[in-house]
Amino acid sequence: MHVLTILCKGGWMPINLSEGWRRLGCSVSEFFYGTHMGKSWSTEGLRANHQLNAQLLATAKRLKAEGCLDLIFAVIYDDVLEVETAKQLRALDVPMVNYHVDLVGQWYRVLRTGKYFDLVACAQRDSWSGLRRAGIRPYYMPMAANPPVNSETSPAQIAPFPGVRYLGSPWLFRRQVLAWLAQEGIPLEIYGHNWLRQTLDPAEVQPLAKNLHDMRYYMLPRIQEEGLGRLWKVIQKRMQPKPLPPGLDSDIPSNCIKGSYAWADFTTLLQGAAINLGFTHFLGTPGTPGERRQVRLREFEIPMYGGFYLTQDCQELQELFQVGENIATWNNTADLLDKIRYYLDHPTERQKIATAAQNYCLLHHTWEKRFRGLLRELNLSQPNNQNESRFTTI
Repeated sequence: MHVLTILCKGGWMPINLSEGWRRLGCSVSEFFYGTHMGKSWSTEGLRANHQLNAQLLATAKRLKAEGCLDLIFAVIYDDVLEVETAKQLRALDVPMVNYHVDLVGQWYRVLRTGKYFDLVACAQRDSWSGLRRAGIRPYYMPMAANPPVNSETSPAQIAPFPGVRYLGSPWLFRRQVLAWLAQEGIPLEIYGHNWLRQTLDPAEVQPLAKNLHDMRYYMLPRIQEEGLGRLWKVIQKRMQPKPLPPGLDSDIPSNCIKGSYAWADFTTLLQGAAINLGFTHFLGTPGTPGERRQVRLREFEIPMYGGFYLTQDCQELQELFQVGENIATWNNTADLLDKIRYYLDHPTERQKIATAAQNYCLLHHTWEKRFRGLLRELNLSQPNNQNESRFTTI
């Protein structure tokens, strides 16, 4: 089977999705459209995006003519994918899937192009009625992880830390919780991109042209799906001053922040930590009925790679794991502090849960398993993963 993946370059997408298809036994061609899921809204940026769409269409047509296109698998928003491009890709008569991994915050960003895909695979079940009103066919496909190539890490490679490690982005709520843990005397190490940034992230800036675009195409569907109250809160938030960049936030001791890490160090960092901390909070005020939480990639990566994971509880997490058996959870900051202190004092129990979590993920939460289910939904034949596969980048 020949799969064309349409992804952001770098980050989590190629090493999870393209690699997952490859491990399934597929021949994979990658088309990269940038380093994030948006685009520049300047005149030059719009022109460049139009050219990129032309390149994407030409690539798909060439692969089709060469007999090397059985499935198009994308992670792409309307911001980048033009409606006319989606129509012409549809005309190639090749099964098409768009994978949407943020239904809580960005569910509407596929409303213009989603109907041209056979499926919009969804990592969460939020706002499906809004998708269906736009003629979109949603399919539930939670995130997953690829098993490590080497099942064991030598003790010499592990980076031991007898406290709490956090590997992830510096979102405001996460910064507040981590600062509080540091004040409570919890040993803490923080790794991730942008933690040392001293200027606003350009990806967070909302240009006027984008705001006008979103109002034109998404305001009415969002009112129908979310109600005026929630949409008004979103508008108010966009009008508020941005919080300090992480690098200028002095609430977290500077010695706790380690900055970026290479993917090659991921396993050694998480296996060396006594506790790996996770968050599912996404929107709203924590602890209130308006708070929205969702499962993310980390909920699968860290258990799959053998780390002990203490993550924020949410309903979807309870459906995907057995809490207390193969994952540990916290709900509020007081609960988090109690759990941290408990698990720091009980290393045998930590290891028992980490081992059970890894075994459970190997059985239930691999990308290979997700993709096999997707192929069944599309009524496509299953590839033989014993065959040698081909992996190319475009």
